[in-house]
Amino acid sequence: MASVSRTIGLTALIAIVPATLRAESLPKGSYQTDVWGRVELNTEHDRVVGYAAEGAACGLAPRAKVLEGEWQGRVLVGQITVCLQGASCPAQASLPLLAFLGSEDGTFTTYVRPQAGCMAPGAGLGGLVVFSPAAPGEGTPVQSGPAVGGRVKRNPQAAKVALDRGDQLMKEKNWSAAITEFERSIALNEQSWAAFLSLGTAQLMRNEPRAAIEALDKARVINKREPLIYYHLACAYSRLGDKKQALSNLEQAVAFGLAINPEPEDDGLSKLLGSDLGSSARYTLLMQRAANNSKASAGRRQSPGP
Repeated sequence: MASVSRTIGLTALIAIVPATLRAESLPKGSYQTDVWGRVELNTEHDRVVGYAAEGAACGLAPRAKVLEGEWQGRVLVGQITVCLQGASCPAQASLPLLAFLGSEDGTFTTYVRPQAGCMAPGAGLGGLVVFSPAAPGEGTPVQSGPAVGGRVKRNPQAAKVALDRGDQLMKEKNWSAAITEFERSIALNEQSWAAFLSLGTAQLMRNEPRAAIEALDKARVINKREPLIYYHLACAYSRLGDKKQALSNLEQAVAFGLAINPEPEDDGLSKLLGSDLGSSARYTLLMQRAANNSKASAGRRQSPGP
């Protein structure tokens, strides 16, 4: 049974979804997944029902029902059945379903969140499950063990939809839901430095500096010259009390053209670097340079600091 907090979260997500799609544009027919292989989607009495064509190793028979729900705008809300692995885990479980239709080709995605200590074989990063329209004759064996990397099909268009949705949730200060969308975006396009940057920013807003640093470091590997990556790294290290790394990353950010208004300043960063005369003077100078850069690059897209 879903927790109250999770139910509230699902309701909040549904509320921002666009108006109902026309029935003829809704996904139907054969879909391919890494969790069950081929899934057949049918409409039965205004509800969507999905059947696993080959069943699953955990005891699901061929043509077993693994998905049921109804479309609310571009969101499919209902229940999803998955196999589970892990100590003290049931062989299978029925979990809340919240799937997003995110691309013109009919692909839609969801996350499965089994109980602690359990995993769903075949699910990707963070429990991601992608439903891709199956080509004629397409089909892959259902996995009986953990997937390596989830084998999620790269889909930059769907990744951009998830990234934009996450940005909107950030504006609403719904950090947890935003993180889910950024993880979804990364799973669909792992070369998006913007998605890693946004993920790190959301984690920082949720006071998870170590997780933020991990995401921001991945963004930096992809784009070594984006100043906001270094600025948010400086903010993350300030939360850990690491003055050396905070100052070093702030210097890098300004060197690459960081353009922000220093008012209001990030509290954690200003408090740490303003704690002694040496770093305080350097911090003040760097923030003034960032303000000067802002005047020269007003048209540059900047995301809000943590």
